[in-house]
Amino acid sequence: MRKIKRIIRLLALIGVYILSAYSYMFAKGFVYNGERFELSNVANASTSTSFSIPVDAQIKISSQLNRAFGSEQAPLTMYSYSSFDCSHCEDFHRFIYPKIERDFVKTNKLRFVFISLPSTPISMQATKLLYCAPSDKYHDFVNQLFQKKNWRFASDNKLLNKEASLIGMSENDIIKCNNDKKLTSDILLMRENAINEIGIKSTPSFIIEGKSGKELIVGARKYEDIKEYLEKRIKENR
Repeated sequence: MRKIKRIIRLLALIGVYILSAYSYMFAKGFVYNGERFELSNVANASTSTSFSIPVDAQIKISSQLNRAFGSEQAPLTMYSYSSFDCSHCEDFHRFIYPKIERDFVKTNKLRFVFISLPSTPISMQATKLLYCAPSDKYHDFVNQLFQKKNWRFASDNKLLNKEASLIGMSENDIIKCNNDKKLTSDILLMRENAINEIGIKSTPSFIIEGKSGKELIVGARKYEDIKEYLEKRIKENR
């Protein structure tokens, strides 16, 4: 009997260790590709010799997923490709985006579109709830999902659904959203477009679009560098 209890205790400790390691890896931006864990985000674009890369691919986003902030007359549109499993994406949206919003979005110089690229089943559910959220709660919900991390490592959707309820979504709203197959399809098509056509290989990544074309920025950047780049592009696209 004592031997069995020791085995059970040992298995429980192993389980806690595995869960802790798994949680840590996801928090740092690792994803499991079916064979091994790989880093899904990068701190900077160290493999690129330039700040931005020209791209020609068309950005494909359904009307439900195209939640834009800022004036339609803005000379530039910034598409932010992010994942809720990505710590650098969280840093961008908590610390860098507020400055971009202050200096460019609210001054009608930039239109901003947040795009969630789910990499796990639970982040897919979070992405669906995000796009089902009321328009006036959308931006707050993005920040909320980044800041509150417990839902990412839960064994079910209870904690995630609780977060959705805090922004006013009812139980029926949540069930309807989770069962929306078209929404799932739209998200997967957007993800496929990002990865296979545009060339998004890591998060965060950004597409800056204007009259002069589209350019890709890979990885988290200092605000001062982003500001300098945007000011230059704005002058080119007036």
